[in-house]
Amino acid sequence: MSRLAQALTLLTALAVLIALAALYLRHVRMPRPPVGRFVRSDIAVMTVTLVSMPLIYLHLPRALTACAFGAVFLGACSMALAPVVGGRRGAAVALALGAFILSAHLARWVPVRIAAGDLLLALAVIGVSNLWAQTGMTAGQVAALAGLLAPYDLLATGLTSVTAHLVHHFAGMPLGPMLAVDDGTSPIGAGLGDCLMLTLWPLVAAKAFGRAAGWCGAIIGLCVVSVVLAGAVAGWVHGGVPLLTGLGPCIVAQYAYWRTRRGPERRTVGWRGTAVEPSADPFHGQDVAAALTIADQHRDAGWLAVAEGRAVGHAPSPGGARRAAREAGHTAVPVVVAVRPRDTAAQANAFPVVDPPRTDAGQAALLRAVGGGADAERMARVRQRRTGSGEIAPISAAEWP
Repeated sequence: MSRLAQALTLLTALAVLIALAALYLRHVRMPRPPVGRFVRSDIAVMTVTLVSMPLIYLHLPRALTACAFGAVFLGACSMALAPVVGGRRGAAVALALGAFILSAHLARWVPVRIAAGDLLLALAVIGVSNLWAQTGMTAGQVAALAGLLAPYDLLATGLTSVTAHLVHHFAGMPLGPMLAVDDGTSPIGAGLGDCLMLTLWPLVAAKAFGRAAGWCGAIIGLCVVSVVLAGAVAGWVHGGVPLLTGLGPCIVAQYAYWRTRRGPERRTVGWRGTAVEPSADPFHGQDVAAALTIADQHRDAGWLAVAEGRAVGHAPSPGGARRAAREAGHTAVPVVVAVRPRDTAAQANAFPVVDPPRTDAGQAALLRAVGGGADAERMARVRQRRTGSGEIAPISAAEWP
């Protein structure tokens, strides 16, 4: 395959990758992990990790590096497929694809191995970029990440031979971190970081500033790739080209433009809309006393998120209850309480009762709400208040652990 054909194939593959990620963002809603929201320190940690990991890879055996990337890619692929086909089927498809790639590598089917590896990498990129975009990563944070990685890419790719050594280290490796259309030590391809940034920015731009910003982000990113590929095909550049050095300032400039033109960026709740579909959960919209009464009819009632004296979310796990409350449009920090029926005597021994309510019903409600044990101590707090009815009072954001 000529270098021109390789360049056109890579450009088409990147365009398809961005389009599929955008369609995934529009039609698939990923479950939010209970890890909080992105903050500035997260961007700093991501930058340090992305800068330091290539230096570590160079000192690891190729087999160990392939296993590490394989585990990451298979996990991300399963995560991307789970909301579409289910968790078990998604994991099965990811494992089958990984096994097929290893079989093609052992059988020396180079084109098949490259195509299957590109598919696995694309699914992983779609999953990770949508996870970050749908779980609250802002356009400003992505622009900051791109601005920090731009000089690093210039240093690692343009001024030193770090990237060249990495490409040589990954050459011919199954499950490698590169979207490539050919094998060898000098292929035309895009690294994992380049693919992630090209895909992530249009998603967060569309979420923050609207569809026009997303379209502009995708088109400008592909134009930067086209210029780089044109230079490689024409022979103007040799070796690796620091794509993020050109893409990073473009992302920062786009963010500044849209921020000036549209004002503050739209948050995830505003992007998804404020309308909430009626919930089939019997706990939704019920007060705590009613929720505890309903819990008597369930063998495993799970966990309840309580805000302003009302149950606003229910799930089998504490994080799921908080997520359900957030997705229902409740922005206040809730109290998360266990409402599983338990042995009240064991609970009383495991969790001391302070300032108990005056009624028997209130006493029972308090015991069952706090649950008992170390997990309950961390996940639930009951304000010391003599309500006389056992009402569980919400805590403020400052009191939330």
